[in-house]
Amino acid sequence: MEQTVVTQPKRLQPKKPRRRITPATVCQAIHDVPYIVARALIRAVRAVGHCFAWTWDAIASDVRANWRAFCRGRLVTGCRDALRSPALREVHHIMRDHPSIRAITMIAVTAVIFAAAVMAEPVRTMDAICIVVDGDGPHVLDERSEERTYDDLLLRRSLGDKSMQLLLEPGRTVTITHGDDTHTLTTEAERLSSLLRRSGIRLGEDEMVELNVAGEDPAIRISDTLTYQHYVTVETDYKILRSPDPLMDKGTEEIIRKGIPGQIVETYEDTVVSGEVVSTKYIGASHDTSHAELVRYGTRVYEVEEGDTIEKDFPNEVGEGGYLLFASGDTMTYNKVMLCSSTAYYSGGDGGAAWTTAVGAAVGVGTVAVDPKVIPYYTKMFIQTTNGRRVYGMGTALDCGGAIKGNIVDLWFPTKADCYSWGRRNVTVYILDKKAS
Repeated sequence: MEQTVVTQPKRLQPKKPRRRITPATVCQAIHDVPYIVARALIRAVRAVGHCFAWTWDAIASDVRANWRAFCRGRLVTGCRDALRSPALREVHHIMRDHPSIRAITMIAVTAVIFAAAVMAEPVRTMDAICIVVDGDGPHVLDERSEERTYDDLLLRRSLGDKSMQLLLEPGRTVTITHGDDTHTLTTEAERLSSLLRRSGIRLGEDEMVELNVAGEDPAIRISDTLTYQHYVTVETDYKILRSPDPLMDKGTEEIIRKGIPGQIVETYEDTVVSGEVVSTKYIGASHDTSHAELVRYGTRVYEVEEGDTIEKDFPNEVGEGGYLLFASGDTMTYNKVMLCSSTAYYSGGDGGAAWTTAVGAAVGVGTVAVDPKVIPYYTKMFIQTTNGRRVYGMGTALDCGGAIKGNIVDLWFPTKADCYSWGRRNVTVYILDKKAS
């Protein structure tokens, strides 16, 4: 079964009547153009100032969003329709044909642009001194500071200004301490000055703002006096520790351990007022990491000066022998200790210088007559009384005598008076090391 389609004739759209150019329409167009341009410029200046207050990521996202909104906005649509409107064409023809109207319009547009630039709200900066603390320590921001990026903020210069602005990363928890008050805020994509205004903090005349980004979360401290610690590393030389060795010959030494230079870290506290360090106080220093050089030097001699006395006897723990420590600091080693009976003799003449001993040596102070079977000739010894009150000193077995048998030593003195003064005494005889004999 066939269906019949009935079509209605198209209705013709009536043509819009063409607007006539009249003096009223021309005046209205001239009157509207400066206002349209001024509003567009003011919005553009405010948009630019708003964009420069954000981080670069925020700027990029804002620019994209603003561009899409701009393309879909009434301004673009209106401008597009206005450019296509007959009225604008009429205005164009009028300004082209009338130079005076064109000049007046240009002057009006220039005045509007200048007024918009002057009256536009500038980007507000923070007048207080700002100090940023990072891993390298505190840094006072001024016109000499370089633009850089920290972990949580961007440091850059303000548009048209030499002052530095801190742009905060959004979504971070910031602890703000102002006097005794401490509270926390979550950052937006904003300047540090905007964050402080949002927190309701009004800075005093001499107060400084410290932004610490060295920790896990940024922290803000506001005060008129701030203290910081700085550290100074000082290189140190090693010390030389010398210890005596009684069994090493005097005049020789041995390095047991080489010294190693080190360093210490000194801690100072700086007090900052108005961005300047007004005082520095020494706090302390760390442990010196240098290692001392250990040197062992010898004190052993084989003959001491006349009048030197024994300070202490150090016998060997095993066997005979040991060493003697003298008041001068010298030491002498001995092989044996003998308890003997001592007498004194005098050779007569002019001091006995003409006499010779049993071994053919001239007598003198230190000549000792012994029993060669007990103490061999040329044996060196050190002799003092058993109580240590009288000291004969160094002696050498160079003589003998008929009455000297066993543990008896006969000591030579230069005068009879010395012999009588010594008399007969019990003495301790230290038989010195063979190298001394």
